[in-house]
Amino acid sequence: MAIEITGQYTEPCKISVLCDNESLNSSLGKEWGLSMALELPGNDLWLWDCSASDLFLKNADVMNIDVSKAKGLALSHGHWDHTGGMDALMEADFMGPVYAHPDFANKRYSKEDDGSAKDASFQCEYPGTIIVRDDVKLEDGLFMITEIPRREGLFEATKDLFIDQQMTEVDHVRDDAFMLLMSKSGPVVVLGCCHSGLANSLYHMRDLTGIDSVHAIIGGLHLYSADKAEYEKTAKVIEEFNPKMISPGHCTGKDGFEFLKKRLSCEVVPMGSGSVYEF
Repeated sequence: MAIEITGQYTEPCKISVLCDNESLNSSLGKEWGLSMALELPGNDLWLWDCSASDLFLKNADVMNIDVSKAKGLALSHGHWDHTGGMDALMEADFMGPVYAHPDFANKRYSKEDDGSAKDASFQCEYPGTIIVRDDVKLEDGLFMITEIPRREGLFEATKDLFIDQQMTEVDHVRDDAFMLLMSKSGPVVVLGCCHSGLANSLYHMRDLTGIDSVHAIIGGLHLYSADKAEYEKTAKVIEEFNPKMISPGHCTGKDGFEFLKKRLSCEVVPMGSGSVYEF
């Protein structure tokens, strides 16, 4: 089913990284997790993930962003490092709609370095979740896209992820999602962990919308545990969509970031707690 692009912002949009694995501001904390705030024209505020704890709220206070005024929260997927702060978010008086794929609350596990199975599941009890099966228009110019097909031969980031505690069945993270922001500067792709793989995600966007060129790509590329050959494949698909800028963070990993910075001709900027982008 195609997505009808019904709007593009004519005033600047701002995206602030509330929490990430690294911090670019000494007054802001960091943790393995991701949360962003999208400030749109008309004072509309949307949240993208809520990190692993309440740290994103503490950072938001320092950044003068009132998360309680958010129109809604969209979840890139149900893993603990993107949803762990939801209880704290409710305690901060947020009771807006939460957009997520139907599988976001499924039981799932990750394999630890010692070989044990860690419960990586969504933990929060939230009464207001709105289920998204394919895609949703959050408002004119802002879309959440999920149910991303995995094309044969293309990378997907599912290493050491399972749906059973015995770690025999791979978790393909079908709830993986990304956001498409039709900014004044052009289309901006906002990623969570990109478990689907960047190529699968961008090709799905192109199939749904007809968009084959973007202004920027920001978020996690999940290259930190990928085979090094995937770095080059990721670089090639980025070039195919011809962004002016990319800002890989969270699960991209330092090696992946450094490779892309050296390999790509577009601007490649670091991402961390405190990063702010205007498009």
